[in-house]
Amino acid sequence: MAPQLAQRGPLVALDLAGFGLTPLEERGAGVGSNWRLLDGFLRVLDLPPVVLIGNSMGGMVSLIQAAHTPASVESLVLVDAAFPRTSTVQGQFHPRVASLFALYSTTRVGEWFARMRSRRLGPEGLVRETLRVAAANPSSVDPLLVQAMVEQTRRRQEFDYATPAFLAAARSIFRAQVAPGRYRALVQSVACPALVVQGARDRLVPVAAAKQACADHPNWKLVVFDDLGHIPQMEAPERWLREVEQWLDKRGESQTAAGL
Repeated sequence: MAPQLAQRGPLVALDLAGFGLTPLEERGAGVGSNWRLLDGFLRVLDLPPVVLIGNSMGGMVSLIQAAHTPASVESLVLVDAAFPRTSTVQGQFHPRVASLFALYSTTRVGEWFARMRSRRLGPEGLVRETLRVAAANPSSVDPLLVQAMVEQTRRRQEFDYATPAFLAAARSIFRAQVAPGRYRALVQSVACPALVVQGARDRLVPVAAAKQACADHPNWKLVVFDDLGHIPQMEAPERWLREVEQWLDKRGESQTAAGL
């Protein structure tokens, strides 16, 4: 999707420390650390207010940026973002997902489990299992993209920071969801417009959580893909792009009208 979006202006993809090829270098890998990296990144580049696009934890980090440094964010595109769970049954995380995150939150057992799973499955198995959970239909993901993910996973297995970074992020997300009051208040404080794209078959983030977040923001638009999961931008990139571009076009029209 990058080439298409780049036609609209400068497009920058940030490689979070510990998650791609950027080593931790004494930095943390939890959500708070990721936010500080994003905030510093925007400050160093001295960019005008940006449109932040974030999937899953990336959406959570984008929300924190918009809440704490609103002048840096023009608008948000939140793709199956890790919204705070709601008090309703529909807004709770799946028991299996909650149990897995709880396991990862235990220091020694979580690390042992993650390392054993990585060795047992190997790069191809890890990607296959990840897509099985994240995508409603794993076969819908472009085989070339899958292969690139396998190669990236194989490369990351050689880095000693990969597993600790993953666990640190999982623990921080889990803590935010165990007692979501503070995180919920942060999300409610975000004032900028947002497009919220959600897969109805997402096993990781309940649709009800996205709906509740949008209900608290009249200037947010919710788009639900009934047949997609946690990574709609990978499962149906053309449909995802169409929704994003239509929303950006309307945003541009409203900004022009306001300028007049």
